[in-house]
Amino acid sequence: MKFYNAEQFSYPCEDPLAIHVIRECIEKLQEEQLPFTTLDFIPELFKELESYKEYFTEFEHLLLLGIGGSALGPHALQKAFSPQDKQILTSGHTHNSQAQKPQKYLWVIDNVNSVHLAECLAKLPLEKTLVLTISKSGSTLETIAQYFICKEHFQKCFPNTWQKNFFVITDEKKGFLRQEVQENKYKSLSVPELLGGRFSIFCAVGLVPALFLGIDYKAFIRGAIDTKNEFFAQCSEYLDNTQAPLPRLFELANFTYSTMQNGYDDLIFFNYIPKWSSLNDWFRQLWSESLGKNGKGSTPVIALGTIDQHSILQLFLDSKPNKAAIFLTSLEESTNNHCTLSQNLPKEWQWLAGKDIADILHAEAVATRQSMVNHHIPLCSMDFEKTDEYAFGKIMWELCMTTVLTAHFLGINPYDQPAVEESKKIAKETLSKQ
Repeated sequence: MKFYNAEQFSYPCEDPLAIHVIRECIEKLQEEQLPFTTLDFIPELFKELESYKEYFTEFEHLLLLGIGGSALGPHALQKAFSPQDKQILTSGHTHNSQAQKPQKYLWVIDNVNSVHLAECLAKLPLEKTLVLTISKSGSTLETIAQYFICKEHFQKCFPNTWQKNFFVITDEKKGFLRQEVQENKYKSLSVPELLGGRFSIFCAVGLVPALFLGIDYKAFIRGAIDTKNEFFAQCSEYLDNTQAPLPRLFELANFTYSTMQNGYDDLIFFNYIPKWSSLNDWFRQLWSESLGKNGKGSTPVIALGTIDQHSILQLFLDSKPNKAAIFLTSLEESTNNHCTLSQNLPKEWQWLAGKDIADILHAEAVATRQSMVNHHIPLCSMDFEKTDEYAFGKIMWELCMTTVLTAHFLGINPYDQPAVEESKKIAKETLSKQ
């Protein structure tokens, strides 16, 4: 992790009271004992997941009904480690000709799109399709409406066995979906109490789709747990000896907090790891809902390299100077030589001869980062040796904890989203009156 153009900022952890700032924050985290922070629910969850392995082999398609944190995390894992086209495939195209076993597919219904849902129900082989309904509260309007549609459709198609095609992830004890689980005897897992939707990638919400698709969910969680342990070890070391390095995630939280305090209202999340492209949408929700309250926070602006060099980079470099950036690159992406250009190129393109597409990605990333630095944009550069499940678990936990630490500096609660509740109430009232 390396910082650029941030020398002028005064950080809360670099004043004479730094030790008190960090101690207060760590004590708060230890006092709260939130599931995201401790991940102590993982051993029991792994046992539960193992018990469903054979059950999941009965299906080839997972139709996920969920929105927000219930969909963004699973979709990020799927796109990174089990990519597929968005087009709905017919049963004649669902098998991998190079393998003996069927290919697994995840279809995420994360918006009120009647055409997409109808297409899924019309074209997917329903007997091989498992409907996964995810809602922590058990009462998410969009998700529940889609659940009703799917339930009725499967009841008509399979009047005697339709329940076996439904799996629910919701609150352990309360909510409409928990009632449905009990009444219909669905297979189900719970979202731990006090684990908010935008942090739920580490529970069944993220791990059930990962298990279904054959993604190494254990490596993903191992990355998160190792990062958690490393962070708290660094904190203990610093509290014992203030001459020790500042804990790494405190450095990043210092950066994000201080840019806000100095008028940098936009935070660019520039991701030059194409494999991790869906991390962008997941981060946008995490940052927006956690920090955008009480007149505070910064607006996350997501960008994917190299695509967005050709759409939004001009604005980053030459508009109002109110932007800071987190910049992601990967050594693995840069050295993955799978598509190498021929030596036999036209004369004007000989400078590309023998180079790989990965070389172009790396050069573009270096150039964009340097251009942003040259235009005085405060920037944190993060580079990753690997882009596997383990590394993905690490970066997701780091971003979650950085968000929580930034909220601590801002003096706000990172776990609620009070303003959003108003729009939900208005929508329900509007539909009730129609």
